[in-house]
Amino acid sequence: MLYFLGFIYIFFYTIPNIILNYLQSKHIRLSLKKDPVILSPDDYVDAANYSLAKLKLSNISSIVDAVMFILWVYVGLSWLQDLSRDWGENQNIISLAYVMVFLLIGFIVSLPLGYYTQMVLDKRYGFNKSSFSLYLKDLLKSLVMLIVIGGIVVFLIIEIIQNFYYWWLYGFFLIFGIAILANVLYPTLIAPIFNKFTPLNDEALSKKIESMMMKVGFKSSGIFVMDASKRDGRLNAYFGGLGRSKRVVLFDTLLQKVSQEGLLAILGHELGHFKHKDIIKNITIMGILLFVLFFVAGSIPDSVFEGLGVFPSSGLTIVFLLLISPVVSFWAMPIIGYFSRKAEYRADEYGSNLTNKRCLAEALIRLVNENKSFPCSHPAYIFFYYTHPPLLERLRALDYHMEK
Repeated sequence: MLYFLGFIYIFFYTIPNIILNYLQSKHIRLSLKKDPVILSPDDYVDAANYSLAKLKLSNISSIVDAVMFILWVYVGLSWLQDLSRDWGENQNIISLAYVMVFLLIGFIVSLPLGYYTQMVLDKRYGFNKSSFSLYLKDLLKSLVMLIVIGGIVVFLIIEIIQNFYYWWLYGFFLIFGIAILANVLYPTLIAPIFNKFTPLNDEALSKKIESMMMKVGFKSSGIFVMDASKRDGRLNAYFGGLGRSKRVVLFDTLLQKVSQEGLLAILGHELGHFKHKDIIKNITIMGILLFVLFFVAGSIPDSVFEGLGVFPSSGLTIVFLLLISPVVSFWAMPIIGYFSRKAEYRADEYGSNLTNKRCLAEALIRLVNENKSFPCSHPAYIFFYYTHPPLLERLRALDYHMEK
């Protein structure tokens, strides 16, 4: 059983990840031998080098994840169970501690790569603007949220496992409900933990945005500017929240680097997602994925755990669910990506009708230039990982032709 689980994880998750990264790396290197597209020659090379560096880190992350999976399955789960015998008599508290120790170890293991990506690689390419003290503050906030919110969620799932035969079904409804609640609370309670949001003080721009929203029937709680520049130099904008918590969020970097017409075109694209109910569709897809994950976890017989040399328990069930979730998510990504890319084309079309095709196309080009996104990717990599179509394809759909 041990060898079988290790084989499944490596064969169906680690190896495909590394193969896709290899294909993408090879495609980028071949693209470097051709004339640059979209980006200037220097930016084209910078974007390629940044993408290649990220792919190397992805390979390292895949190998680390595989090693950790094997260590957990071969020795870690039984070690945790032996350790938990000294944590008292209350089985629910023992199970909670079991899962939280697992999560904290995972958090610690992810720190070196996370630090290098943000504080070394992103800083080298001009993205990261965080000071070390700000990085530490964000890290501590994330840790506190993991312990507090994660602890509450884990405890609730443990209670469900202990009290319901079809625990996986009730567990699914719980997590699905929490995910929806998180979407509602994110703009007003969660995002402000990390960033400052101030009302847009450009009255003329505000009126134009509100006019666009009225055409679509989008009611928001306000238009806000996020101080993204203190952490990152990349550009973005989004509509966050559900119901009455919906709000328009503009990165301050976007206001600094994109024209007003381009900004309105980008927001028109986002309004296209609202018009086509893409948020509801995404929540539905997420729900299906969660349902499959909980069904798989709930269908695992106790003999599997016994084959690992551990006794079945609520904590062990949750840990096992967390261990197999990357594999399930990986093979769901092509389906999610397919529908997401279709939605992006529809949003582009709608946004271009609210403004015009040229404005949207030039705004997208500006985003790629500022974010140093390499414009060429291998078809297999796009199929598995891309939630947005490649920019060249989006420009063709907008009837925009690059000037040579």
